[in-house]
Amino acid sequence: MVAVEPIIDILNLHVRFGQQHVLRDISLTVSRGQTLAIIGESGCGKTVLLKTIIGLIRPQQGYVDFDRQRIDQLSERALAEQRTRFGFVFQSSALFDSMTVAENILFPLRQHKPKQRAEHREQMLAGLAEVGLPTSVLDKRPAELSGGMRKRVGLARSLVMHPEVLLYDEPTTGLDPIVSDVINELMIRTSKNYDVTSVIVTHDMKSARKVADRVVMLYPLSRLEPDESQVIFDGTPEEIDASTDRRVSQFVRGEAGDRLMELRDQVG
Repeated sequence: MVAVEPIIDILNLHVRFGQQHVLRDISLTVSRGQTLAIIGESGCGKTVLLKTIIGLIRPQQGYVDFDRQRIDQLSERALAEQRTRFGFVFQSSALFDSMTVAENILFPLRQHKPKQRAEHREQMLAGLAEVGLPTSVLDKRPAELSGGMRKRVGLARSLVMHPEVLLYDEPTTGLDPIVSDVINELMIRTSKNYDVTSVIVTHDMKSARKVADRVVMLYPLSRLEPDESQVIFDGTPEEIDASTDRRVSQFVRGEAGDRLMELRDQVG
């Protein structure tokens, strides 16, 4: 079997804010075309890892390599250029409230490809069609849309730049089961149609099982021994269901388990 070239290489990554350590000695490689789900309870550093990959957070130690270039060694101009190769779908959609849907989707094109303005509308309509939204939403403001529609607009905005990597931060949070599955199907279709690498931060195990071909679980540093790895699982969705690690199985099954006693001790 021919080895797939890595597009993201994370080595010995450490991130802290003041005295609070969030990520410790994280090493991961993400292959081109892979769909990776990063799971774990709140506070384990999932979103921090996502923001470090794209250079929004600088690590204290270690580094992120994107397509054989160290993100932390790039100038601001070079980093801005590299970010155009990423699409970022935010948990809250992060749409501009004062702009229409059309203006939101067009925003990255106008920022980064102003000389290709004649092609912008066609690209915007293609992105809108890809996420299954009608053109009737183009003149609406984000406040006029449902949560699921805002997520889809956010995805359409990411797609117009034809990214090589899509980063999703809790894409199904706050959505009902049906709309969540619509988002899952869109992520699968996007991965196939655009041939992108996807990194998905999620609490949603149904989404992780359906969308990802690899799952990594992080654990909060506050509940680990100094020499314990923060990555407590790395494998396929099928393998995670068979894990004998109680921390993994309790999370996957949504069981409080030992956490209930720990929370009681904290209150006491």
